[in-house]
Amino acid sequence: MHSEIKTVSLSSLDPNPMRMTRRYPFNEDKIAALRQSIRDVGLWEGIIVRKDGARYQTAFGHHRVEASRKELGRDARIPVIVRDLTDEQMLQFMGRENLEDYNADFLVMLEAWEAAAAFARQDAEKTEDIEVARLLGWLRHEPTSKSGHRSNDTAQACSDAAKLIAGGYMKREQLAGLAVKSVRELCGRIVAQHEMIDRMAKSTNRPKQEAETAKRHSAKGGQRVAKDVRAGRIAPRDIRGAVDVQGYKASKDKKSPLFAVFAKALADQVEKVCKHDNIAEKFNEIKRALNVLTESEDVELVKMLAVRCEAAADRFEGWQRTFTNPKTKVVKLKEIGR
Repeated sequence: MHSEIKTVSLSSLDPNPMRMTRRYPFNEDKIAALRQSIRDVGLWEGIIVRKDGARYQTAFGHHRVEASRKELGRDARIPVIVRDLTDEQMLQFMGRENLEDYNADFLVMLEAWEAAAAFARQDAEKTEDIEVARLLGWLRHEPTSKSGHRSNDTAQACSDAAKLIAGGYMKREQLAGLAVKSVRELCGRIVAQHEMIDRMAKSTNRPKQEAETAKRHSAKGGQRVAKDVRAGRIAPRDIRGAVDVQGYKASKDKKSPLFAVFAKALADQVEKVCKHDNIAEKFNEIKRALNVLTESEDVELVKMLAVRCEAAADRFEGWQRTFTNPKTKVVKLKEIGR
């Protein structure tokens, strides 16, 4: 690839045409840090551009360009690396730059994903997510896959969010202010619920409209969770469970396919706690230490564990009795003794 270093005026630099710079402003903290770096050591040659007539389009280094304009003035001249870049390469630079500069801001990452997906669809009616992720460089090593790679968390979050937005289940602004990790948990869980609803509706011959209604309820619950996450009321580790609960609460028809999805998810959680959760591993570590405990405080803590286990057992036993005969009607307390 031919490239050369040129000194050009900042006023001749335009942004990457793939970017939506008006919708997604610069990261001001990064701008401030770059301005300080320019004052301390000058501007390094890290800005990559391509020629566009008498002007230049920035492929990589938008924050450096903006920091230079604020620190040196719009007409200052700076060194840039000029390359012959295709539209595809401009998009690839955009994906890598966004991952570096905006990884905490999900909507900017989604912008890159949607641009890459639209570009990929120019040559194919249907594009696999892995191809879009590869275009952006959003991959991670996966030896067990055919290609040796799989989509990283950012790509998966964008893919799930794009599906929900395209289906009308989620609005773009409802994901504003959320970190990539939170969106991956949130949208990933909603998409998983929708897939389970479709499978269960098909296996039980439920009407398509009934399944669609259940999916709308699931999404509505997810929208509530997104709001609570943004407000700091739900931690990222609790998002999936909250989506399950809020989705089911949003359903006015408790006999919809969403009930089966909700109940199965709860059953899987109970099984995990009983068999596969790391709590069991911690209990085993305590068990191995029982014969060597000498401090009275340690012995008392083990006894406290026994008390906690008894309380948990009583609690689960009550639910076990409730669910053993699900067809048995619940008798109201005021009716007892009549």
